[in-house]
Amino acid sequence: MAKYLVLGANGLIGKAITRRLADRKEWVGTCFRREVPGLICLDITSPESLKSIFSRTEPDCVINCTGLSGGVNFCEKNPRKAARFHLDATALIGKLCEDYHASMAFISTDYIFDGTRSSYKEDDEPNPLNIYGELKLKAEQWIKQNVTRHIITRTTNVFGWDPETVTPNYIMSLYRAVTSRNQFKAPSFLWGNPTYVDDLALAIIELYSLRANGVFHVVGSSLINRYDWALKACNMAGWEKSLVIESATPPDNMVPRPLKSNLDTSKFQKLSKTKLRNVDEGLKAFFQEARKKPE
Repeated sequence: MAKYLVLGANGLIGKAITRRLADRKEWVGTCFRREVPGLICLDITSPESLKSIFSRTEPDCVINCTGLSGGVNFCEKNPRKAARFHLDATALIGKLCEDYHASMAFISTDYIFDGTRSSYKEDDEPNPLNIYGELKLKAEQWIKQNVTRHIITRTTNVFGWDPETVTPNYIMSLYRAVTSRNQFKAPSFLWGNPTYVDDLALAIIELYSLRANGVFHVVGSSLINRYDWALKACNMAGWEKSLVIESATPPDNMVPRPLKSNLDTSKFQKLSKTKLRNVDEGLKAFFQEARKKPE
């Protein structure tokens, strides 16, 4: 029996969570296309595969850290595949969590909102602008209605040192571009809360340990646009800032999304001891990790 089943344990968030659980020896992790020693290969859209791993592990807490490659753009172009992954697979996992009396930890997004408010609390009215946001909202609603023990964490702009990734987060993309002397387009029209991955991982584990239930906003404490965020990273690392090119207006073909997203974390902070670092603190932690783990 495993206390924790971490789906997508080879991704940015999954690796951060399993690092925190490593000393407990109570977890089993899965991967998908990239095989990783110690992890079990699993397709979360396969009912038979999910039933098998639940039977093998009998988890008390299932943390779904899986992601669909291509993100928002892929979902918009492939709505059926996106629905199978984000909604149908969530229901498969949720039903099994009920069968095994397990808690389900689901990672959601600020994209369930439209970005027209100055900040958003957990119970504010959603209004997704794209298929990805719609599917995440539907998945949230299904979980609330069908899974007794659940933790839904809405987050955004998650970043961390992850040199092996094939789907780099924003600061990893910046790192790869500027250290290769390539230009990096950074949108100043997109605002959000950069969230250091270890903070999110700790928050999810803590919420489970507290037997929390419901929806929680878990994001970093800064509101900043992506151009200024990239410049901060360059200043801190000594990278060439002239390679960062500002994009001041959305391109005509951009999939609609909230342009200014600011999630209110007061509900989480009243319950939790986990500190949600600001953008400077998160970047410092990123570069400390990079120095420890060369490629």
